[in-house]
Amino acid sequence: MELALGIIPAAHLEAVFRHLLLDLRHHRKGMPDLIELNAKTGSYRLIEVKGPGDRLQDHQTLWIRAMQARGLPVSVCRVHWQA
Repeated sequence: MELALGIIPAAHLEAVFRHLLLDLRHHRKGMPDLIELNAKTGSYRLIEVKGPGDRLQDHQTLWIRAMQARGLPVSVCRVHWQA
């Protein structure tokens, strides 16, 4: 927690909580699955993980677009199985 608070800018945390509070009932779904923290570079990234045959749901797309519009680093990681 201390690492996350040291890396993620307060303005980005505020953006996440403001988005949640706009419509808590609907916005509690769709938040990205993972947070990648890089202590070496002092950077972070929100990551939505999608497996084979999975697609972004509307509420996930809403989250991604809202966070990108506020300058948060967010991406989709598509996982494929190896034979």
